[in-house]
Amino acid sequence: MEKLLKREKEVSTLTSQVEALKSQIGALEGKVRSGEKRAEALAKEKTRMEAELESMTKKSHDASGQLVSISQELLKKERSLNELRVLLLESHRHSRDMDKDLSREVHKAEWKVKEQKLQDDIKTLREKLLLLGRERSSPDHRRYSMLDPSALDSEVTRLRQRLLSTEEALRNALEHNQQVDQLVQAMRKNPEKSPVHGANSANGIHHQESHSAQDVGILSFCFFQSLI
Repeated sequence: MEKLLKREKEVSTLTSQVEALKSQIGALEGKVRSGEKRAEALAKEKTRMEAELESMTKKSHDASGQLVSISQELLKKERSLNELRVLLLESHRHSRDMDKDLSREVHKAEWKVKEQKLQDDIKTLREKLLLLGRERSSPDHRRYSMLDPSALDSEVTRLRQRLLSTEEALRNALEHNQQVDQLVQAMRKNPEKSPVHGANSANGIHHQESHSAQDVGILSFCFFQSLI
């Protein structure tokens, strides 16, 4: 009888231990399921972040390509402006009488239109450059950019200053054109004084515009070197 009671106690103890183990196993299975769900959520988040990083990296590279393209386009516009100024200086040297002065006035008017178009193009480039600068300075862009933000900001600032200098050079060219207009009017009003006055004035304008074209050429070279 005592052995039977002892067996019953052992069975009861083992049953309690089995129930406790089942309870622990159930809790562990719940933790495992929770961990699996969390791991799945983390995997999805990782995939999303990788896709976002790839998108932002591509956007950064595209923005850098646009910056280089705008810089090259600006350099082309400056070269075209220098070519127009060379043609204008050639016209000054070869226009010695009234007929040639009238022809020069017609050509000068055409160059004014071309210079104005260059100015509009450069302003458009400046707006694009400013927009690109704001885009590159956004927090998300700086977070995922593969390039040095300080170097990019410095490059954008340098390009902005270069655009402003180019616009100033264009304004100076327009002022020179106004001086030529005054010269032609003076020659028409005083034909007997036109040879001496015209030569001196044209020579003065020639030297001024030569210096202006030379300055723009130097700035263009420095700008091109900075891009390289």
